[in-house]
Amino acid sequence: MTGGHEHELGMHVRAALTHGLTRAEISEAILHTAIYAGVPAANSALAVARDTFKTIDIGTTN
Repeated sequence: MTGGHEHELGMHVRAALTHGLTRAEISEAILHTAIYAGVPAANSALAVARDTFKTIDIGTTN
């Protein structure tokens, strides 16, 4: 799903949170893309989103 651009997805996850989406809404949107992008790609995207959430929770910028 990210086409090798995981850093881009992380940036968009942060932006979505900044603009008021919840973590559940972001995860749900990624799950919906599984129909089009395939389950393995959606699983990879969810992993990037989870890593981004963790990074935010521990207060780092990476």
